[in-house]
Amino acid sequence: MDISKIYGENIDIFKKVLDLRSERHNIISSNIANIDTPNYKSVDISFEEQLRSAVDSDSGKGLKKTNENHLPGGVRDIEDIKPEINIDNSPSGIDGNNVDIDKEVTKMAENTIMYDAVAQLVLKKFEGLKYVIDQGGSK
Repeated sequence: MDISKIYGENIDIFKKVLDLRSERHNIISSNIANIDTPNYKSVDISFEEQLRSAVDSDSGKGLKKTNENHLPGGVRDIEDIKPEINIDNSPSGIDGNNVDIDKEVTKMAENTIMYDAVAQLVLKKFEGLKYVIDQGGSK
């Protein structure tokens, strides 16, 4: 059964964002773990613009309204979003490593906050459904 039929199509967006945030967390962790690895170049991913385009139905990637009576287009290609891998080629230290611990910790904190915010939205959606189920039978 398609879970979006129960929870709405936003759940697909939330799932994808949580997956991408988790992937970004792993990449940042890898950068931190390789802080002393000679010639290691810091890596990051970006997906926010692709996600924004997929959600925006007038962007060309989402569905377009061809008739004013149509409902707004849904997010059909959300699973097609693939993060762009960015290798940081900024100047490096003597050993060729360019991992900046302060930058990585800041990215990790931001990513954690964004992950937690989406997780809270998912939780609220489930709590709302649970409330409806619990209160639906009592009169």
